[in-house]
Amino acid sequence: METLDLKRKLTGLWKDTFHDSDEYIRLWFDKYYDPRWTEYEQVGNEIVSMLFGVPYEFGGSEGKIRGLYLCGLATNAKYRGQGLMSKLLDRINDKAREAGFAFTFLIPSSERLIRFYSHHGYVKAFYRNQLNYTALHNFKNEYEFILEEQKDKVAELKRKLYASLNGKVVEASTPVDKVDEIVELLMNAESTQTDMSVLHTREDILTAIKENGVSGGKIYYTENAQGKVTAVAFTTLVDRSRIDVERLCSSDDCSTYRLLDHIKHAEPDAGIRIYVRADESEWKNLAEVHGMARVLDLSEILKFQAAGLKDLKYSILVNEVPGQVERYDVRNGNVKHRSIEIDSEDFDQNKTVMSLKDMSSVLFRRPDTGVLITEAFGMPSVGGYINLMLD
Repeated sequence: METLDLKRKLTGLWKDTFHDSDEYIRLWFDKYYDPRWTEYEQVGNEIVSMLFGVPYEFGGSEGKIRGLYLCGLATNAKYRGQGLMSKLLDRINDKAREAGFAFTFLIPSSERLIRFYSHHGYVKAFYRNQLNYTALHNFKNEYEFILEEQKDKVAELKRKLYASLNGKVVEASTPVDKVDEIVELLMNAESTQTDMSVLHTREDILTAIKENGVSGGKIYYTENAQGKVTAVAFTTLVDRSRIDVERLCSSDDCSTYRLLDHIKHAEPDAGIRIYVRADESEWKNLAEVHGMARVLDLSEILKFQAAGLKDLKYSILVNEVPGQVERYDVRNGNVKHRSIEIDSEDFDQNKTVMSLKDMSSVLFRRPDTGVLITEAFGMPSVGGYINLMLD
């Protein structure tokens, strides 16, 4: 099939399935469509099932690891239930494994899809919490309450800083250098993280800024007296009754409260729901599943974790392929790995062997899981967070 004809049919199936605007679809295909990471099934000249992969890096100050984001998963209604998507998932995962990706990941939109992907080796992997505020909430008063706990001189300096911050919204007329500052603020925050959270490129963030406008959202930010950007929030207005803040990044608490106060004044009748990392909320036990992952290279994930947590010490047996188990020994930031044939003398039948999927569930478990699980397996959760993902 000719490239232009293929792309036209893929965009047509996307439109019929997700009902996105033509502008959104053009943006996605212009920025992320890559034939190397596109899988599809056709019947005659019709594309009836498809999915796309987008490469991402994860990590930060302690190292990086690669994951392939799967999105645009769609099957024509007439051809559902025939195993077409299962074929595509197997093909893209085989291709990603050969290309050196440690895992593939996706964002399920329903419990039904969580169950479907679970049957294909995916586990719950990325979590987020909601911070909910009513339309009556006063962020300036909340910040003032916090300042009452500070020493007088410190509190007064922070009050002056709060008053000096200006709230603004990104518009077509916003200077390019101001947009660049927003990009840098986000990228710098991600570069200092130590867990398995997504790292956006400059182009990713610029695309997310464009997508926000295409989808009818607003990007608010604050700048200080010197004109430097100190906080940014990607928002969507839901039925004029609630503002969803998909991503909030700030250099300090003062900028956070000033930015939220600015958003509140822009939409005084709307409540605010902020999505945050599970470990940034005291209600970690209420964290919702935001993404799922299928591990392709367990060794790489264990190396990534060990590099950031050099005090880890454990040994584990994992059944990844039929007829053998993989032994991983983690000590002093290093991972030693060897394969053991099940019918050999080296294999101890009394040792516990985990399946790759069970091991994945342990690694990607919700961050609030208690010390009992950590002590039982000898390893904490890898954590992780994804945001500003176009799907």
